[in-house]
Formats: sequence, structure tokens, C-alpha cells
Amino acid sequence: AIVDKKNTAATNCYLYAGLSDTVSMNLTHLGDSITGYLVYNFKEKDKNTGTINGRMNGNILIAEYTFLSEGIQSCRQVAFKLEGDKFIEGYGESYSRNDRFFFKYPDSLNFDSSYKLRETDCL
Repeated sequence: AIVDKKNTAATNCYLYAGLSDTVSMNLTHLGDSITGYLVYNFKEKDKNTGTINGRMNGNILIAEYTFLSEGIQSCRQVAFKLEGDKFIEGYGESYSRNDRFFFKYPDSLNFDSSYKLRETDCL
């Protein structure tokens, strides 16, 4: 379906489900802006639940992720590369400024994560 990106918000959902780990992301696109929810649920770590707010730059989503972990709110930059119907998280060196973490070199992130978030039906 063709969506009028200037006036209509479109929502897409993505999920990685491993044996004991899950990552889910719900994205709402309005123009070039992306907002939504991102949840990391890894077996040996605390669950992180939060919101993302960012922009697509070509096939790369760069967003600010504001989340709760152990009752404490944190904020860090996240990046995902869209390949077909999958998002792959990017990693790279980061730095802290005003209790927020940012990528030091956002143009040279590593997108070889072993988990890929596949597009799925939104619940």
C-alpha cells in the first residue's frame, strides 16, 4: 500500500525472539520522524522498556531511547539498519553528556548483530 507520508502516520512492528531473549520495537512513521516503543528482554539482564524518537537517514534509524531499568530512567542513542523487512541494531563507541549516551562516530557503526528484528503483525 502506498502511504501519504506527509499526512498519515503508519505503524510497523518488529520482533526478535530467541530461545530466552526478545527484542520488540513498534515504530510510527510520520514524514521523516520515527517514534515508538522499544523493549529489550534478555534472560540474564534487567528488562528495558522505553520510547524511541528519531529519524530515518536512508535505511538507518538513529533515535534517542528513553527507558526504565530497575526503576531508573536512562537515555541513550540507538541505531538500527533496515535490510528488507528486518532491522539490525548497530553498535559503536559512545560517550556520556548530561547523563545521556551518544554514539561518538554515528557514521561508522557496526551492524553485525546476531539478532535481527523481523517485521511482524502489531498486537
